[in-house]
Amino acid sequence: MDNHFPNVLYTRKEKMTDKDQIQPIITAYLSGKATEEERRKLEDWVRQSAENDQYFQQVRNVWQVMHPAFNPAEIDVNEAGENILANIASTRRNITRALLIYWQRAAAILVISLLLLCAYLYLDKGDALHNTVEYQEVKSPHGTFSEVRLPDGTLVWLNGGSTLRYPLAFRKGERDVFLNGEGYFEVHSDTENPFIVKTEQITLRATGTAFNIEAYNKDSITAVTMVKGKVDVVFGNSSPVSMKPGERASFNNLTKQCLIAKTDPYKWYAWKDGLMIFRDDPLSYVFKRLGLTFNVDIDLKDSSLANAPYRATFEYESLDEILRLLEMSAPLHFKQNKRVKDSNNTYEKQAIEVYKRK
Repeated sequence: MDNHFPNVLYTRKEKMTDKDQIQPIITAYLSGKATEEERRKLEDWVRQSAENDQYFQQVRNVWQVMHPAFNPAEIDVNEAGENILANIASTRRNITRALLIYWQRAAAILVISLLLLCAYLYLDKGDALHNTVEYQEVKSPHGTFSEVRLPDGTLVWLNGGSTLRYPLAFRKGERDVFLNGEGYFEVHSDTENPFIVKTEQITLRATGTAFNIEAYNKDSITAVTMVKGKVDVVFGNSSPVSMKPGERASFNNLTKQCLIAKTDPYKWYAWKDGLMIFRDDPLSYVFKRLGLTFNVDIDLKDSSLANAPYRATFEYESLDEILRLLEMSAPLHFKQNKRVKDSNNTYEKQAIEVYKRK
């Protein structure tokens, strides 16, 4: 085979669709060896369709990149054609690779956008959840006491029949808890996040201090006894009252009257150590205290017993033991009625009648 392109003749009306047939003419044209007839045939073929034109442009682009200045006499048409086809295939692979990289980058951008959207929705949901506080509730069974450590490190002891409700995590700026019953608090010091105890009748605000609160919903008296530090207490709708160690405030829930007096604080929170201390307290208070602690109704049948002073210290005794000791140390007699079921098939509180022993 010589170094000239073969003379492939076509008429103007002839339509060439075989790329294998047009490829030698394109090669000859790009190498500068095409005849006038071949140029005409190539022009006709390119005009036949956009696909033909696109193919020609691809071949020419590859040719220009892969064939700088050269000696036409050294061209092997068949080899050149094969090289062009190989380069076209390589170009297509490069285009495919480029498209793959493009779509990978686009996918990465899409994934990042989705992650940002998810993060936004999560944070937005997190804010909503943040505004919805989850609470833990602790109940101390009657006749016992329980110890609770709050999320901020504050220690709380709950007397029998008491309930404490507090957040699983305190939000910044506030540490609110809710008490029904009696609790002794040793508040972790944090001046920037006040510790607030709420009951039905009072709101107590503290930072780092220790105090005892008696706030049984069924009792007519709500009391706060200061042990150390300082607190501000709102009784009912009154203005805040500051309290100091050794003070005890008794708030009458019915009359809305408040009495603050000096006292021995330990007497009022010794229960957390298993002690029940009475120091010349009227029997009416003694029996009320026993009733709240052990969940019984104690009824004084002789009114003359109500104001009789009583002095004793009980340590970890059960209700039966305390009643027995009372009968031994005072002219009293107790009648314990059997517990009965109510209409809801639950047992009512035990009723205990107190008589003066003759």
